Amino acid sequence: MKFEKIKEILFEAAKEAELTEFDIYYCLTDDQSAEALNGQMNSCSSGVSGGVCFRCAVDGRVGSAATQCMEKEKLEALVARAMANAAVTDADEEPIFFAGATAADYQKINVKIPELPGVATLRQTAMTLQEKLYAENDMMTDGTASGAGATRRTVALANSKGLSLSSETGAVYTYVEPIINDGNEPSYGMGMAATLDTDSGIVKKATDEALSRLGAGLVKTGTYDVIFDARQVRSLLAAHRSIFSGKAALQGLSLLAGKVGEQVAAECLTLVDDPFYAENTVQCPFDAEGVPTREKILIEKGVLKTLLYDLTTAKKAGVESTGNAVRGYADPVAIAPYCLRIEKGNETCDELITRMGNGLYITELKGLHAGANAVTGDFSIESAGFLVEDGKITKPVHSFTVAGNFFDLLKAIDGVADNVQMGLPGTSIIAAPDVLVRNLSVAGE
Repeated sequence: MKFEKIKEILFEAAKEAELTEFDIYYCLTDDQSAEALNGQMNSCSSGVSGGVCFRCAVDGRVGSAATQCMEKEKLEALVARAMANAAVTDADEEPIFFAGATAADYQKINVKIPELPGVATLRQTAMTLQEKLYAENDMMTDGTASGAGATRRTVALANSKGLSLSSETGAVYTYVEPIINDGNEPSYGMGMAATLDTDSGIVKKATDEALSRLGAGLVKTGTYDVIFDARQVRSLLAAHRSIFSGKAALQGLSLLAGKVGEQVAAECLTLVDDPFYAENTVQCPFDAEGVPTREKILIEKGVLKTLLYDLTTAKKAGVESTGNAVRGYADPVAIAPYCLRIEKGNETCDELITRMGNGLYITELKGLHAGANAVTGDFSIESAGFLVEDGKITKPVHSFTVAGNFFDLLKAIDGVADNVQMGLPGTSIIAAPDVLVRNLSVAGE
């Protein structure tokens, strides 16, 4: 059923229930993927998920109800269910429904949404990558994987204030995970790209990464200067991105609370949340409450400029919403960045390595979900990478633990490279370059 018909049914049901404040949030995602493993097709899938949520205000409380079934009777039942839920929800969350903005406030998507390929195309792409992996090196072994996928997401929002918005986004991707075994200890690499082009270079790059890790040794326990490669910087930011939530700050769950205008990071660091980053095909001109999305600077030359807000949290904090409300069709409104990006620095990675002199170049962080605490900032993470001596990478190392505090790490950054790399396109992604950090604690042999 098309959204306009859904809207018509729910608006009529809300009118009969004498509701004056409500909204309808519709989200539908079409996902397709294929994976090859050990030289053969391993799996493929194709499915559509999503639904519609009706949210309303009753006596100062907000209630919601959702369904995946688009039949008229199921949709009409959402209104009564949402009203019943409003009676038992926390009255502390004031319901706010956005009245809308001018058309000029809603920026236009600046990328072309890729066509959604069929599963047959994805199967062929995954197998072609698999064949290229095994042809790249004769030490390729079991566990070597490759895959391709595509997603298209349709979002629509309408409310009793006259707001009516819709947007469509999409993305395609490929990835490879080669496993190299020289008869001693296997090593792996990883490559990914926001394209279905099997000649994008990820096979060679990931295989070279796996080869470079063969024969990894150990490092001595001590304090080291460290360069995190771009992928690990993205992982660290992903594990701690909740610290930029205005709601987390109000709840005492972010140590950035009350620090707007203060120096919270090194002067060489600038961090932005950019929904319209040109390399991200998953762009949306409005958030989950209908507020226009926009680029905003979170940290500028080390100084905290703003946190991220939805309507309710912004009112409590006495600021304006930053347009960062997010939700799935059946989830409550939450706050999240769209595309966190560390602005590129003015040094190459090689220049950072030369300037560091001696230390570690970290290319792998394991178990960040368990080893990092976003509230305190403390982390202790098993790592792997390369030893750097006299400004040159000398040998691979593994099985050491890097520990510290994320808030201290931000202040200890002494260099940002110019190689900004983005993760796979998504609704909340991160783009970052290599970063040099001074004096981190390392536990080795």
